[in-house]
Amino acid sequence: MRLTTALMIKSLAAIFVVSGCTTTEYIEVTPECSPPPVPTLPQIDKGNLWDQVGDEDYRKIEAYINGLWAYSDEQAAMLNELCQGADDAHTD
Repeated sequence: MRLTTALMIKSLAAIFVVSGCTTTEYIEVTPECSPPPVPTLPQIDKGNLWDQVGDEDYRKIEAYINGLWAYSDEQAAMLNELCQGADDAHTD
């Protein structure tokens, strides 16, 4: 592991020297803190859907919809953390 790290450091140093970069430029990145749109799903009669597609397919559809909601919740939580961090950085 140490040999790999040493080789990576030497490679990065060689790239830095060859590229002619002499200064480092810092760019401030701020996230867009507006909440993401909430998934809009059609109103479906669950009993009728279950009758039409059967138990196995209904469970697949249900898992897919739950996955959409979980993804939406995860994105909202991540955005909340990023925006809190950005707000904290500006108040320091």
